[in-house]
Amino acid sequence: MKNQSDVDSRAFELWRASEYGIAVTDFLSPGEKIEVYTELCARIGNGMQRCFFWGGCRGTERSAAVFLPEWAAPEDPPRHSMPLDTERTAFFADFLENNPAVLEEIPIVPMTVRGSGFRALGHRDFMGGILSLGVDRAVIGDIAVLSESEALVFAAERIAPFLETELTRIGRDAVICERRDIPPGFEIPRRFEEMPVTVASLRLDGMVKALIGKSREDAAAMVRQGLVELNYRECADVAKETAEGDVLSVRGYGKFAVGAVSGSTRSGRLRVLCKKYL
Repeated sequence: MKNQSDVDSRAFELWRASEYGIAVTDFLSPGEKIEVYTELCARIGNGMQRCFFWGGCRGTERSAAVFLPEWAAPEDPPRHSMPLDTERTAFFADFLENNPAVLEEIPIVPMTVRGSGFRALGHRDFMGGILSLGVDRAVIGDIAVLSESEALVFAAERIAPFLETELTRIGRDAVICERRDIPPGFEIPRRFEEMPVTVASLRLDGMVKALIGKSREDAAAMVRQGLVELNYRECADVAKETAEGDVLSVRGYGKFAVGAVSGSTRSGRLRVLCKKYL
């Protein structure tokens, strides 16, 4: 697995190469994306206006950094906003739909993986089946489970032929993997479970306690041990204030979105409408 400095260096090399044509990284996790964005902003400043993050459609979390030459870059795009950059990504999606020649230069392929329908398959099953073939995680983007027997997978173009021929089983189920077209405006589906919680404050340790059902002491220990990410970055500060829109990941328990404060209880505790990613 490449370390972050290798990822940053490769991204900088591709930005320099984009003077002559479109250059694209492998898929980046949300955390890697933030690190690449931060590092490149420090090195190239306004040059980042020619960088867009794209995972194959609207709503993806794993994205490639796409560096456009000046002659291909759109005029007046929205400024970057981290961590998920939804406004800028939506702008770029519209741009690509109106500029198919640019889209064709981005080597990301949507693929359908379909099982027999006799076995229920989840995200972990689809991911495990792909990685068991020795595929590097960096060439696989988001995996959206569409049903108990079908998933939409975004893959780097160079690995697509291999997946089409070699991905024939997931666990004990036979599967078919093939390229597919997605319609304009398609957004990757997300499923959530509503989780209203009550907390004394929006401190990180209190939110972890409420979301995973642990004691305050256990939640604080998990934060200090580096088991918690806030907006895709490890955060060991138990007193860090969370806010609406933050994404909180707890190792072994899943990923959560912090929602709005909807009121308070008689004892003064805050009611917060959160969601758990499914």
